[in-house]
Amino acid sequence: MIYAYGICAAATTPPPCRGLGGARLGVLRRDGLAAVYSRHRRLRPQPTPAQVLAHERVVEAIMDDGPVLPLRFGTQLATEERLATVLDERREELLRTLARVRDRVELGVRALPTAPTRDRAAGERTGRAYLLARAAQQRRRDRTVRDLHEPLAELAAATVVRPLPAPPALLVAAYLVDADRVAAFRARAAALDAQHDELDVVVTGPWPPYNFATEDEDESRRR
Repeated sequence: MIYAYGICAAATTPPPCRGLGGARLGVLRRDGLAAVYSRHRRLRPQPTPAQVLAHERVVEAIMDDGPVLPLRFGTQLATEERLATVLDERREELLRTLARVRDRVELGVRALPTAPTRDRAAGERTGRAYLLARAAQQRRRDRTVRDLHEPLAELAAATVVRPLPAPPALLVAAYLVDADRVAAFRARAAALDAQHDELDVVVTGPWPPYNFATEDEDESRRR
């Protein structure tokens, strides 16, 4: 059984760290592509802090050496041959996506109200009051997307916006940003935060491009 961490360029060298369970890392190269993996006799990945951190450490080490398409935590295949088959079958798509994320990182943005208002309809649960409250909440989300997301998206190569963020969040989004524009992105986010006293705007990252590791058919999410 093998555990796969990420897909990268063929020139990528094995990361100088260990994988899950302290396993040594290997690199499988295939016609312009490579995949970093570890071999295990027995492995049951669990999303514990230690295992998630081990996975993330490998992905970030790959990114230090070049572009990477991170694989989701828990990705396992039976053999190296099966991994090679995946690289062969998806070669063109993977090469295009690697080119898209090259020299770019993912930044996360979350916007929350500074003083969340209590949903007055939650107590009474009358149909009209509930619908009015939901409509007001949606209008607030729409304003937040217009006022925050659109200016930030101007600095990004692609974006992913969560359509229904869990309350009280009004905006949860990921941005694929050129590495040399991260400071400018953070500065714009700080300026927008200062302009909106009613919101707290939090930027996280830079991260490996987890939200941009596959081709997206929705061109509205690209720039």
